[in-house]
Amino acid sequence: MKKPDWGAIKREYCTGLLSVRALAKKYDVSDTAIRKKAKADSWPKPEKVRKTGSHNSCANLRTKTKKLISPIENQIDANCSPNENQIEESCSIARRYGLNDMQAKFVSEYLIDLDKTAAYKRAGYKCKGLTGAAAARRLYRHVSVNKAIHDTMAARERRTHITQDAVLSWWWDIATANANEISEFRRLCCRHCWGIENKYQWINEQEYQEESEKRTNNGKPAPLDDGGYGFDSTLDPNPDCPRCNGEGQGRAHFHDSRDLSVSARRLYAGVKQGKFGLEVITRNQDDALKMVGQHLGMLKNKTEISGPDGGAINQVNYKPEDYSNAQQMLEGKLPGLD
Repeated sequence: MKKPDWGAIKREYCTGLLSVRALAKKYDVSDTAIRKKAKADSWPKPEKVRKTGSHNSCANLRTKTKKLISPIENQIDANCSPNENQIEESCSIARRYGLNDMQAKFVSEYLIDLDKTAAYKRAGYKCKGLTGAAAARRLYRHVSVNKAIHDTMAARERRTHITQDAVLSWWWDIATANANEISEFRRLCCRHCWGIENKYQWINEQEYQEESEKRTNNGKPAPLDDGGYGFDSTLDPNPDCPRCNGEGQGRAHFHDSRDLSVSARRLYAGVKQGKFGLEVITRNQDDALKMVGQHLGMLKNKTEISGPDGGAINQVNYKPEDYSNAQQMLEGKLPGLD
């Protein structure tokens, strides 16, 4: 049985936001055990303990229009400085999602610039070199941390008024995003590039044994392993390779969509599994650039007038005597007109 986190239970007990029964249910311990622990360690008792659980903690926060106010959105005070608001928001996130102080700090810092590694360092975690980026990605994918990030971003979006500048910025990000952040075509080494004496190189002995058994069962001679083991498909081609002449082999590579930059994330529209394999879907960058040009008045729409069924308009060139004859005809049909 997992040992209860009495440190976290004590912090929430002292805040008075949850009843003892709600705490017991949240941390999977009995309410009797919490009461005994609080009495034995002399935990400071809050002035008033709410009788409802965490799922009802925001039930009475309503506007005049009966619209629910987000618990996170409600923490923002317009009269406070940005630093004070960030501290209050971080505390609210920690209480609501059961995060420790550093995890909640990471959520708040990540929402500033959407940089996982920088937020990881600013939150107080110690890391060196590339280990920081890997650790930041692991923390970002933590279930509670990820939910806190998405819920807080949704609350901020509801507070943000959509403007023309915001829409223009969105289109500009799509138009100028680097598509290579999503997918790219690479020229990488072939099996002979880095093998011994440029002979066929196997990944490991297991791959070689499996291929040998397959050929033996089909009545074919076993392959040779004189090219050695250790094939790495991510290496660059060997310029002196006699098999591929230094050209290597072309391979498509899809990057992890969870690690895209802001502009690349806006360009990215998902993936589709089709009969020809996995297909990356992106928004049209040419259309996005066209929308930016139209917004800035760089492009003028031309209106064309056509005849019936889209045909050309018949043009007639009249001479001066044609107008004189028409006038005489009208005077004959309508006498008395000056």
